[in-house]
Amino acid sequence: MTRVAAALVLAALAGCGKSEPAGDPLETEAYRQWKGSQYMRRLPAANFATTTPGRVEILPPRERSKNPGDFCEVYVNGEKVGRFNTAHLPDGSWPVNYFEFTFLTGPNTLDLWDTTTNRYYRESVDTRQCVQFQCAPTADGYEFKWINRKVPDLDK
Repeated sequence: MTRVAAALVLAALAGCGKSEPAGDPLETEAYRQWKGSQYMRRLPAANFATTTPGRVEILPPRERSKNPGDFCEVYVNGEKVGRFNTAHLPDGSWPVNYFEFTFLTGPNTLDLWDTTTNRYYRESVDTRQCVQFQCAPTADGYEFKWINRKVPDLDK
């Protein structure tokens, strides 16, 4: 056996019996499946597509949050925006989570994963009607609120 082959065998044997490090317990199988499905939700954006700036605020689920690692993860049109802490901060206060985003002008999809319910929430939003949204916790999940929504005048 050559030295290289012997070194490879020894390296392989050295790894035997070692378990992989434990992952984040909040990243459940349901979360991993949801996260993997986001790739299919991506909307193609042509170079000529117009965009609209907007804002999304994520309120913490105070009644449900029991774990210091609780988080919400947000995707817009299948693109990850970020992961936001929704648990108590060390000083006892609650985090203020928001992000400003450049949406495609028109329809967009807003997806939110919440570790306190181990579920996702999806909302179709349209920047021609509203550019500011709030993800507000409810007793059993999240509700998407459209702030200052423009209502079309049907009398015209």
